[in-house]
Amino acid sequence: MLQSMRDRAKSWVTIVIVAIIAFMMAITGLETLAPNPNNPTVASVNGEDITHAQLAHALDQQRRILMQRMGRQFDPSTIDEKAFKEAVLQSLINRTLELQDAEKNGMNVSSEVLDRIIVGMPELQDNGTFDEARYKMLVRNLGMTPAEFKDMLRKEVLLTQLRAGFSASEFVTGAELKQLGSLENQTRDIAWLTLPAAEARAKIKPSEDEIKAYYNEHKDAYMTPEEVVISYIELDKAKLIDKVKLSEEDIHSEYQARIDALKQEVQDQESIASILIAINSKRSDEAAKKRAEEVLNKIKQGESFAKLAKTFSDDPVTADKGGDIGVYKPGFYGPKFDSAVKKLKVGEISGAVKTRYGYQIIKIISEKPPKLPTFAELKASIVSSLKNRKVEDLYQDQSRQLADISFEAADLAQPAEQLGLTIHTSKVFSRTGGQGITANPKVIAAAFSDDTLNLGANSEVLEIAPGRSVVLRVKKHHMPEAIPLKTVRSKIIASIKKEKANEELQEKAKQLIAAIRDGNADKIVKQEGLRWEEKKAIRRNQSGIPRQLVSKAFAMPHPSKDKPTLVSTELPDSDVVLISLSAVHSGQYTKEDEIKMATLRQYLAEGNGQDLFNEYLDSLKASADVKIKGKEKSSS
Repeated sequence: MLQSMRDRAKSWVTIVIVAIIAFMMAITGLETLAPNPNNPTVASVNGEDITHAQLAHALDQQRRILMQRMGRQFDPSTIDEKAFKEAVLQSLINRTLELQDAEKNGMNVSSEVLDRIIVGMPELQDNGTFDEARYKMLVRNLGMTPAEFKDMLRKEVLLTQLRAGFSASEFVTGAELKQLGSLENQTRDIAWLTLPAAEARAKIKPSEDEIKAYYNEHKDAYMTPEEVVISYIELDKAKLIDKVKLSEEDIHSEYQARIDALKQEVQDQESIASILIAINSKRSDEAAKKRAEEVLNKIKQGESFAKLAKTFSDDPVTADKGGDIGVYKPGFYGPKFDSAVKKLKVGEISGAVKTRYGYQIIKIISEKPPKLPTFAELKASIVSSLKNRKVEDLYQDQSRQLADISFEAADLAQPAEQLGLTIHTSKVFSRTGGQGITANPKVIAAAFSDDTLNLGANSEVLEIAPGRSVVLRVKKHHMPEAIPLKTVRSKIIASIKKEKANEELQEKAKQLIAAIRDGNADKIVKQEGLRWEEKKAIRRNQSGIPRQLVSKAFAMPHPSKDKPTLVSTELPDSDVVLISLSAVHSGQYTKEDEIKMATLRQYLAEGNGQDLFNEYLDSLKASADVKIKGKEKSSS
């Protein structure tokens, strides 16, 4: 029976939801989910608000996901903050629409399913068994009641089921796969002429007048970038931690508060054993009850409970252990089981208790008070928690001071002195950014804003990362200047040669195509010293031929019976290639392809399911009343 419960707890829904909750706990921190009544609305969806705190948490979560996925390659300067924020807000709007529609259509998740998921969460287990104390502490740390936690979990399960319903509803037919396989195996007969760019460029000799004219015409391309050097001061929460002082009284007071809370939540731990007489397709309720009574009579006659469990219990997990379940957690077997346990003392045995699994005979093996953590065990955690709480207050207070002082100050000296900060100077950088702090898009935008660049003001306080804020001012400003012609002369000559060569080759390709259609190509090909290359039955993944050439060949229209299809294309090295497609051969769908397509079938079906889900989401948006703060438009 227990094994059956564990198996069901490993369903796809459970795995997904446990992953969601575990990841949420790992990356957002426990305190971030606490509700905040002083919380402005950023959007409303059919009258349901999305708050600033929800958006802030979602933004932080998505940044951390990017950091985890990209590792050292993560570069915050590549993020368009405005677009990023809009995308995350839209995902919250989509989520709200999905939940509203699911609940409107009567979708729900039973309390029993949620209980099984919670019991199966690795974060809430101790040595493989559900730990109720951990669960209650988790819920409390999240700033929720158990009912609120279960409601949050219910919504996540609901969303997962809703989305999975679309992906699981789509399929790809055998005929479609066969057609796809035939297209994939299609082959083509081609020939091609290469018009080399290097040779064309070598023959071009730009005159001085052409060089000067090109320079004047493209002067904007030959300018030094606009650049600045900034001074800045940085407020770093991590560096404030050393300024936080805790008294022993504070630490002991927090310890006592935690212990008092634990004492109220945990009960004495009882180890129990159980003999299960299951009700199933082979045994009716009446038969199970009769068998349970027979086992009880054997116990009354003095037979060993453990031996009887090995012989009669239908729970394969506990039977071989004499029915030993271990430490008992209320709620797992249902209210009748819980009620029976409460009435028993150590060594006592219950009657036949009917639960949803059958009839169970219960024995209390031992009872001991819960083990509470010592002061030494909790001290490091308490110190860290109290310091983080105090340093957050200190950081917020100093951020407000920094904003006030730097707004009124004529430079950075005053806020730096009052808050004990150091004034740093950056290296020169342009509007594309530099390295380190000058790669941050907020810093770049502020450095080149009108207030700092033209009015010489301090910037506003910029939060460049969680717990890191800066104020900057422009120290030096270098306006764009024209680069002298002699400095860029070689680049201009190369550009002129490339453009002229490409024009000549494209024109020559047009002439060759016309000549081929007229039947006069051989003479031109010979005069130009060109050579046809030919390849029969090339495949889409053909090696030994430029990738761009193959792609173009498979994008060309089918040829007629007596006339090839002709096109030209440019390769990455600027060579121009004229392609002649003479035949297209249908692909053969083999047994090997059928095996390969089995994997592709699922991929395509999931893609179709995602397309269907997107259409469903679009329909929800089309009929929704969505209002975003700062935007007057709403869909209805």
